[in-house]
Amino acid sequence: MHPLKISQESLETIVSVILRVPALFLIEVWFRTNPHKTIQLHSDDVELIVTAAYYMALVIAVAIATLPLRHLVTFYIYLVCAGLMACAKMVSKAYVSVEKLEHEEELETAGKENITLHAGLSALLEDRKHIERLVLHIFTQVFIAAVVAYLMEIENWVKFTLLAFALPVVARLTGFPVSELHLVHDFATVYTILLILCCIFNNLGIIIDICKEGINVAVVSFRTFGIIPVALTFWRTMALPVQLVLFWGLMFLSQIYVYVYTENLGIWQEGWLVLLLASMGECCATPVSLLALCVAITYASCAILCLTKLYLQGMDAFEHDTMRGWTEGLTMLLIAVQTDLLELKPLQRAFLMSILLFIVLSSLIQSMYEIADPILLALSASHNPSIIRHLKAVTLCTVLWILPLYMTYFICQYFDMDFWLMVIVSSCLLTSVQVIGSLVVYMLFMYDFMRPDPWEKLDDVVYCARALTRVLEFIVAVFVVCFGLKESLIGEWSWINSIILIVHCYFNVWKRLQSGWKSFLLRWEAAKKVESLPLATEQQLAKHDDVCAICYSDMKTACVTPCDHLFHCVCLRKWLYVKETCPMCHRDLANSNEAHSQEVPAPHNDETNEDALHVIEGAARENELHKQDSSDSSSSSSATTEVDIYDADYDEGQLAEADQLM
Repeated sequence: MHPLKISQESLETIVSVILRVPALFLIEVWFRTNPHKTIQLHSDDVELIVTAAYYMALVIAVAIATLPLRHLVTFYIYLVCAGLMACAKMVSKAYVSVEKLEHEEELETAGKENITLHAGLSALLEDRKHIERLVLHIFTQVFIAAVVAYLMEIENWVKFTLLAFALPVVARLTGFPVSELHLVHDFATVYTILLILCCIFNNLGIIIDICKEGINVAVVSFRTFGIIPVALTFWRTMALPVQLVLFWGLMFLSQIYVYVYTENLGIWQEGWLVLLLASMGECCATPVSLLALCVAITYASCAILCLTKLYLQGMDAFEHDTMRGWTEGLTMLLIAVQTDLLELKPLQRAFLMSILLFIVLSSLIQSMYEIADPILLALSASHNPSIIRHLKAVTLCTVLWILPLYMTYFICQYFDMDFWLMVIVSSCLLTSVQVIGSLVVYMLFMYDFMRPDPWEKLDDVVYCARALTRVLEFIVAVFVVCFGLKESLIGEWSWINSIILIVHCYFNVWKRLQSGWKSFLLRWEAAKKVESLPLATEQQLAKHDDVCAICYSDMKTACVTPCDHLFHCVCLRKWLYVKETCPMCHRDLANSNEAHSQEVPAPHNDETNEDALHVIEGAARENELHKQDSSDSSSSSSATTEVDIYDADYDEGQLAEADQLM
């Protein structure tokens, strides 16, 4: 087994993501903080300083998010060094405090027992505790100074100045009064601050050059490519979606930890669902966290959809589609903006979050159905012998029609039904209706497969099943419209509800009705045309001695087109649902009887006419072959493919699927 190897590019991406995530936390804190309310300001000077620091924090966050990786690493090195110096200050302060406390205790004990304390270095070195404290403090200060000098690449005498916080130890060894030891510590603190300011001042020119370079590159990029391409490139190269997902996940887990281990909040006792909703509501209180939540939903939806395809088809058909899941994420973002989610209080935000998650989950179930539906029908149409694959598809579809019903029942128990909730619930119910319709069609195909002879009425029965599904969808849409009209007339009227109602009437009622009626007329006209064609005699079938050009099956019965081509009646009828032309020569079959009487001469019994008829038939066949060679590949392939008959709109994928049905 080969060891796992990570490329340098992948390693740099991982490091870049980890180092930039703190910028998102800093921006989140910046949005949540109001300096005028958090800090009590007593003068204009203090207010000015606080305001400057407040906006400087935002500038630092933007710098962390946009700096190139090499500059970002340098920034973090300086930040770590500043943190180490802060640790050195804390160690020095602790040492001074302990020394002063012990000295006061010794004085108090000596005063009670009338004992004279011995001062000086010899007395200090006789106490083992003092020696251990001195050694530990000196070792800590030397270690911190060495690490800082190494990170900042200081090789001259300046690195010894980093031992400023070791001065309290030196002062203690030289007999400096313990009561005044804090003065030495304060001197070391002031000296270190001045040292840091000098370092910043020396590198100020480099910082300004980096900022100018970044601004110039951004301006040139915007002028050359435009804002949107540059933004998309930044989104991809900086792996910003991954940063947002990591940021929101950490914030969400930390919020759950706070709610669980903070006893006075009492949210844990309300149940895990309330805990999750409250945590999610608290983690989308700013534009940054809301965007991160939408991206996290996108990635979670993409993972679920990919796992759905993996579950149904296995590793062979698995393809990572990065565009999956964005519908759910964008839906969450649009509804959150429309409902002013950021302006609500935490409790109201948690309450609204349940509705938003219901909408997102409904959209996700619909996307899962769109993946499962063609796979389910392909299994039944292609007569796949794998029982496990059939069980997987049927089990998933069963879950997909039961889950929306349970969600609808659950949401109706907690909320009063209004127009908006009715629209949301209806979309969820439509998914259940569509999944049940697909399962019915699947069972019809499986029944046809188990029959000893083909089921000639399969086409009509499947059409009726799908038509019933469309009728149920239409009834649900009409019910929503009626409910909306009732709310507008009796309840509160609003422009938004009226616009939504009009859009719903047009797309979900009028378009469905128009599509269903068009599909019915196509079937009716195709059936009429096929019934008007004559049936082939036994002599014609024997003379043809070939399979049906549509389904490639033997022909025991067939109908004859005006251009003398033979097809199964059912196959030709399916073809005529899409095109009113012959599948072989593409001749118009609209006026079949007239064309047949005008173009096909009546046969005679004499040899001369028979020879002429053979010549005409040979020329016709050559003409057909020439037309087939000159036609495009899509037309040629569609001539030998059975078409789908159940929807008004047809495409190549449906034609290929219908070919499998035969």
